[in-house]
Amino acid sequence: MWLYYCLLSTVIWGFVAIAIKKCSNNEPKRIAIMGMLIYHCTMILISLITNPQIITSLNVIDMIKMSPGIIIQSIGFYCSISAIKYGKVAITLSIQRTQVIVTFLLGILILKEKFTVLQLIISGILVTLSIMIARDNKNDEEKINKKAKRKAIMYSWGVVLFYGISDFINKIYITEYQSPLYVMFNYAVIIVIGILAYCLITKNWNYIDIRKINNKRYFLLQSLLDVSSSIFNRFALLDGNVSIVSVISTSSIIITILASRLILREKISWKKYLMILGIFICVLGLSCIQ
Repeated sequence: MWLYYCLLSTVIWGFVAIAIKKCSNNEPKRIAIMGMLIYHCTMILISLITNPQIITSLNVIDMIKMSPGIIIQSIGFYCSISAIKYGKVAITLSIQRTQVIVTFLLGILILKEKFTVLQLIISGILVTLSIMIARDNKNDEEKINKKAKRKAIMYSWGVVLFYGISDFINKIYITEYQSPLYVMFNYAVIIVIGILAYCLITKNWNYIDIRKINNKRYFLLQSLLDVSSSIFNRFALLDGNVSIVSVISTSSIIITILASRLILREKISWKKYLMILGIFICVLGLSCIQ
């Protein structure tokens, strides 16, 4: 059953970026704040339903300790929304996949984790492909606003950096507290409190007013897809092997690329499609080795 949940989570996650692109005429900051609020409120509700006692385990000191990871993750989420807004989904999402290298390198440098020469070679190929795919191509099938493209690439590398660091910090938290659910619940509570505090201090409640969102149906769709994918992923992790679930989840990029071509009508050269395939294979390889 875990495999069914894992595949369902993977397919659903593949369409999240498409839905975000469809409502990208909104300010990225507004989408990021509203998206985080809806997602984390839902996660708090689900946590309380499945494990009501978790509310009693909240600890202010633990919440303060987790704050750096939460801030870094939030910046990464904003970069992800912005990258999708300004660039092609197939390109930006492929670059963002290289975040695994940041987590991998931090594990080696800080946690002194063991590594193989093959992992370093694959990481080098992954970085090279990501740089190549971000370069301008005069033979691209479609003219792109170069300023917007530069923004998209910049934000994509922001995702690589901040999400890569965030994944590493999450790994430390989960190891320390021995409970992914506890870490997730603390993250959710802190983010919801932080968003409400931000709106209170700035006196700008428009950021959490869904009536101010353009293309509400696509925004609500991406929120629903995001939450659904996370829930099914957690069900998969209950019985499935973490490494196998992680490897299968990387294939969501294939769904995203196909959808970007069929739904968004994005056109990129076949050379870049081959680079995207190379990135997917490298990420899959690193996941399998780890």
